[in-house]
Amino acid sequence: MQYTVRFFGVLAMNLGVPSGGAVVLELPENAVYGDVLDGIREKFAGRLPPPMWDEEAGCLHRGILAFGAGGTFLARNRDLPLPGGGEVRFHLPLSGG
Repeated sequence: MQYTVRFFGVLAMNLGVPSGGAVVLELPENAVYGDVLDGIREKFAGRLPPPMWDEEAGCLHRGILAFGAGGTFLARNRDLPLPGGGEVRFHLPLSGG
């Protein structure tokens, strides 16, 4: 099945993709969040800088937030079922004042 991921800001810049641009991953049927992470590692092999990717845990670093298409926050759980809408968005938290 095809699933879309989108990276925003510095995350996109590090991967060499347009901010918010669709990146389509080919995933197995009944995929879970861990399959998305594995797809990202495969698609961007060699372009995932250490501050972005935790190789030991096989996932994006703790400071990177993931949301489903409807804005639902996704916990850092590789076994989490994928949200409806066929999309996960990755952001860095913003601070301001």
